[in-house]
Amino acid sequence: MSDAASPKGRATRSRIFEAATREFAMKGFTGARIDVIAREAEINKQRIYAYFGDKDGLFLEVWKRTFELIYEKNREFYHLTEKDVPDLGRIILAGYMDLHERHPEFWRIFVMENLFGGKHGRPGHTRDDTPYGHLRSLYAAGQNDGIYSSDVSFETFIFVLTAISFFYTSNMKTMSDTLGSDLSDPDIKAKLMGEISLMMFDRKECHAN
Repeated sequence: MSDAASPKGRATRSRIFEAATREFAMKGFTGARIDVIAREAEINKQRIYAYFGDKDGLFLEVWKRTFELIYEKNREFYHLTEKDVPDLGRIILAGYMDLHERHPEFWRIFVMENLFGGKHGRPGHTRDDTPYGHLRSLYAAGQNDGIYSSDVSFETFIFVLTAISFFYTSNMKTMSDTLGSDLSDPDIKAKLMGEISLMMFDRKECHAN
């Protein structure tokens, strides 16, 4: 068993990953320092080079694990059935907001990858491999029942939900100033998400009014 594959090696890689994620998230790729990551991970920096090659190799590992969070979150939706279709948009939006709450570094790593021009792609996944298969089938069932518009594709549906959660988190400080409301306040967040859900998903109620 190689050192990297041993329990001790896996624990070391985990510490490096956590320290690197924090460093990249706070300082960006250019500002991140291997010396700081090594100190935070309580490891000799030569071990980092041995595991990952260089800073770009270390960022690639952080990107892989951050990207995988999308798949992990969508696997949490596998328990949903057609009875959940009327509330599908609310459930997905709440789930994505939870993802950002639990992983505040998520959006920062994605911004960095976009600044790189998306050069690392979908690590470990093919272009045909998407995390949305189950949700897509539920959305199609909702379209068949008239709950969701047949003129709005699943891609647009999921894009909007992703964009809301991403923008809310990544622009929280500036939008709080702009709107004059503290968007980090749980009550304000709940109110805003509730009103977004009302605006987007309660088509029948809106038509009735």
